[in-house]
Amino acid sequence: MKHIKGIIFDLDGTLVTSSLNFAAIRDEIGCPEHEDVLAFLGSLPEEQQQEATDVIHRHELLDAHTSDWMPRARAFIERCAAEKIAMAIVTRNSLFPTRIKVERNAIPIQHIVTREASRPKPDPAALLNIADHFNLPTDAMLMVGDYKYDLQAGRNAGMPTCLINFARLPDYAHLADYAFEHFGLLHQAMFQH
Repeated sequence: MKHIKGIIFDLDGTLVTSSLNFAAIRDEIGCPEHEDVLAFLGSLPEEQQQEATDVIHRHELLDAHTSDWMPRARAFIERCAAEKIAMAIVTRNSLFPTRIKVERNAIPIQHIVTREASRPKPDPAALLNIADHFNLPTDAMLMVGDYKYDLQAGRNAGMPTCLINFARLPDYAHLADYAFEHFGLLHQAMFQH
């Protein structure tokens, strides 16, 4: 993994804990069980879209105020900063709750893209723009996340992908080039000489 010069992180479940109850959100906005919440939101008529957005936003704000670092994530971020590895966050969250999470946990990453600024993952646009911003080829960037949308976005952008923070391998693990149960193992893989 020595070729990695930049890392894009997902936020919820990757860098910080999340207690978002997607079943409750789906129930409140009338989203079918197996449909993506943001895709469903985009398909609603304008008036209903605003009501559903308000529901999602309320859930995200509650979640933001209870977020904490995922185990060993802070040490990994600090080491990446010390090694001058470019870092960014791409989240499907909205801006205000994302800001709260970043400030609450003092996450030292400046380049953050929320769903207002780019089409949500698995769309690769945000990832490609970040690679461009850092002036790095996509194969020198690593997309790190805990869910299939993160891995799909990385694949769609032509970046190596890393699945992180799992107790057992999920059914979308095949989308990951690397898989580590926690950041301590990713830390070893990237930095042990």
